Amino acid sequence: MTNTTINEELNRILACLRDIGQPVAIGELQDRLDVAIHPKTLQRRLKKLIERGEVIASGTKKGRKYRLATMYQNFPIDTVEQCAIAEAKGKQSYSKHPIFSSEALNKLTYLDTPAYSRTKRSYQRALLESYTPNKTFYLPLEARNQLHQLGKRFDKSLAAGTYAREIGQRLLIDLSYNSSRLEGNTYSKLDTQKLIEQGLSAEGKVHEETVMIVNHKEAIRFLIENAEDITLTPFTVRNIHFLLAQDLLANRQACGKEREIEVAISRSSYLPLNNPHQIRETLAFLLLKADQIDDPFEQGFFLLTHLSYLQAFEDVNKRTARLACNIPFIKHNLCPLSFTDVPQEDYFKALVLFYETNELLPAVELFVWAYAKSCEQYTVVKKALGEIDAHRIRYRSARKEAMGQIIRRGLENEQVAAFLRDYCQAHQIEQPDKFIAMTTSDLEQLHEGGIIGLGITEAMFKDWKEKADPQKK
Repeated sequence: MTNTTINEELNRILACLRDIGQPVAIGELQDRLDVAIHPKTLQRRLKKLIERGEVIASGTKKGRKYRLATMYQNFPIDTVEQCAIAEAKGKQSYSKHPIFSSEALNKLTYLDTPAYSRTKRSYQRALLESYTPNKTFYLPLEARNQLHQLGKRFDKSLAAGTYAREIGQRLLIDLSYNSSRLEGNTYSKLDTQKLIEQGLSAEGKVHEETVMIVNHKEAIRFLIENAEDITLTPFTVRNIHFLLAQDLLANRQACGKEREIEVAISRSSYLPLNNPHQIRETLAFLLLKADQIDDPFEQGFFLLTHLSYLQAFEDVNKRTARLACNIPFIKHNLCPLSFTDVPQEDYFKALVLFYETNELLPAVELFVWAYAKSCEQYTVVKKALGEIDAHRIRYRSARKEAMGQIIRRGLENEQVAAFLRDYCQAHQIEQPDKFIAMTTSDLEQLHEGGIIGLGITEAMFKDWKEKADPQKK
């Protein structure tokens, strides 16, 4: 077995332990891994990780459990002796953190104090007002240059979203899995793939976890398929939120709409804005600033941090920020940010420190590390791995034009089929039956979050939907 293969297995084990987030027996670890590793081989790999100080084992024989060394502080330890051992190993690992520099780690010690005893912090609009696009930079020049070298995928100018469509299926799985994982979703990578590709829900999972992943799939496809038309406006962000939040919020009217209630951030002393008018105004101002940023990486980081910080919606804010931050990467045909292997705790701490102190260093380092990880992953992805149906891509513009005409004309049922047959003949569409079936299916699934590029207004769509759906009359 090559060193590359061994290192891949070690990294998968570390990622799995990070996902689980608590001490786990070797049998359960083996079940949760997204790759098959023989039990004896898994024991050898764990032994190696223990020797490297990246994993800690506790207990004996059948009661032996494993966890990441960097997570030792989150779990109770029974004896003073075990505590001393864990503390020594934890400090050793913490000083060699794979993501954060010693300076960033020092800043993160602010969060060692319990949230209830930290000073209450409110939203600081001055931070947004003081940011001048293309003059103010959160990401250092060296980091931006590094990310450009890593993320560039084409030497020539191509239509927005070309690269994302090439790796489309892989991106749907990776980003859906990792973004959901950061919210505590317990779906494995393999189960996520089965759900996205085959519609098969994993056994023993709560309904909300399944819906969360399906929602990610819809929202990511929305970004990919509308890459040429998407702009950084409240309309776009509200649509992303709607797709991610549908069927997950108790208040259905809150999906895709700025919040009108007060919210709190768990394990934080940060208090977001609670004035509905200010929230709407600030979201529009934030996106106006973001749209003026030329550098796609600065723009992506700005969206990731500021949309999370504003908390413009009742819930699903960080998920919305993670997908929105990918807009510049998708539009510029750069490698997307899939948050591969990003530890949940590190991600949460970097954001909370920003919320409470407006300190950005840990968030910057995490963003750069996460993007490099994503680039490393997609460098080995073959074009055929994630290629979306060629017919769908070839006739995407025609399909949108046809859908727009159907809605503007208020066509329904047999009228739609007749119009599409005539449309295919007039535009010499190859495989007209496939085009008609695809367009009809898209119309059936169409919602307010997917009307960008159809040349219609929201009011037009609602009128057509009510006319076409007798149950809503």
